Amino acid sequence: MDGQNKIRVLIVDDNPENRELVSKLLMFEGDMEVVGTATNGQEGIAQSRALLPDIVLMDINMPDMDGIQATEIITSELSGTSIIMMSVQGEQDYLRRSMLAGAREFLVKPFGSDELLKSIRHVHRLESGKKKLIYMPQGQQQADDEESSGRVFAIFSPKGGVGRTTIACNLAVALKQATNKRVALVDGSLTFGDIGVVLNLLSNKTIYDLVSRIDEIDGELLSDVMIGHTSGVRVLLAPSQPEHADLVSGDLMRRVIGELRKSFDYIIVDTAASFADATLSVTDVADRILLIMTLEMTSIRDIKVYLEVSNKLGYAPEKLILLLNRADAKTMIDVQTVEATLRHKIDFSISSDPRAVSHSINQGVPLVISTRDNQVSKDIVSMAKSLTALKLGEVEEKDKIAPKKKEEQPQGSTRSRFHLPLTSNRG
Repeated sequence: MDGQNKIRVLIVDDNPENRELVSKLLMFEGDMEVVGTATNGQEGIAQSRALLPDIVLMDINMPDMDGIQATEIITSELSGTSIIMMSVQGEQDYLRRSMLAGAREFLVKPFGSDELLKSIRHVHRLESGKKKLIYMPQGQQQADDEESSGRVFAIFSPKGGVGRTTIACNLAVALKQATNKRVALVDGSLTFGDIGVVLNLLSNKTIYDLVSRIDEIDGELLSDVMIGHTSGVRVLLAPSQPEHADLVSGDLMRRVIGELRKSFDYIIVDTAASFADATLSVTDVADRILLIMTLEMTSIRDIKVYLEVSNKLGYAPEKLILLLNRADAKTMIDVQTVEATLRHKIDFSISSDPRAVSHSINQGVPLVISTRDNQVSKDIVSMAKSLTALKLGEVEEKDKIAPKKKEEQPQGSTRSRFHLPLTSNRG
């Protein structure tokens, strides 16, 4: 392969054995080239400025300047350089801090050669895709849009238990009811996906069946693996065995969504409360991310952190749609204070009716089908109609749903900064 087309890699690690080991792992890869090494953060910054690598493999704990500080500087100065963080510390707080600094992936030492090579190629492919889109002639972009016209909505929350899966299922059905167009629903909460339970769907075929056939994915194969719901929505279920979740890669998720765009008008993807590769791949390619929160301090804190992370990931502000669930629940926190704290307007709100929602889930029938006159159903249907009207810009003011006013609630004090790690509860 021509040297100009190789992935240029810089290794920054204070341990000489680690630098040598990683260099040897990359030495025999025809599409990669180690352009330099560094022993600390300061040296890594200097080498990055001089060599302009595509990928920097950055250790966290180093003398003089740690990898997180170095990553912040490199990502702010060199837009064409992506960081993959390496650390023996796999705690959630290290992951959060790395993502906030601008790292694209996080590898826990010791890692295997396959994991390292896959991460390098995946991050480089993401960056190359962004560059291609930026420099693509407008006519070519329009042609590609016509070929893959389906709109992708990722349903995400950094905290579990906020109603993410219930909203995803009901929104998919509401979109089908409102438009009668082709709607796909993907269970991207791979370890403990509940879409099959919420929609009362049983199938021995799941996204796991695509793992060994990633290079064969097309509309026909997806149609065979997906299952139809009585509403007309087509569903791709999560693996039935939790241990299979790790085998569903980010690359597989990207390919699945890319193929679904060709066959469906709307694609709703439920995701996990994590920064795992599969989840990041979904949010990367989504047209909009519906960010779900509730009026609880833990939820507000995690949303604030995620908004900071999304900025580091390069997501445009209009890509994020903030959805307040259980908006009329009685709390000591008012919406205006939350919006001021987050510096982000709440775009949609959904009422609270835990008894009706619980009954709907237990029956396996979406609320927008069983009880259309319920206020929760009305809110979701109204949101679905607004989303179908979305253009390339932000949610228009007239399409926003203001939180419903109930009796005056006492204002409670809210903190303006949150430092705790993201919650990883199931939701």
